Amino acid sequence: MLIKEVPEGIAIDFPKDFDFKTIKGKVSLYRPSNQKLDFEVPISLSSDHLLIPKSNLTGGLWDITVDWTCNGIDYLNKETIYF
Repeated sequence: MLIKEVPEGIAIDFPKDFDFKTIKGKVSLYRPSNQKLDFEVPISLSSDHLLIPKSNLTGGLWDITVDWTCNGIDYLNKETIYF
């Protein structure tokens, strides 16, 4: 899995060898400096990547946690991005 900043926001790329239709879970975005900006996005994929639009993000440091399941196996990925 890859979490990266792109011009449109934050992109989360799931492994291409997984069937994206079977991936479920949530993405939690935490703003250490202001917890009022924290939010969650359910994972609902139409391809192997998910975009968090930059309109949802305030510039600064974000802790991102992706808690997801595919074929009965649980995964947890964490990343910190300065957006």
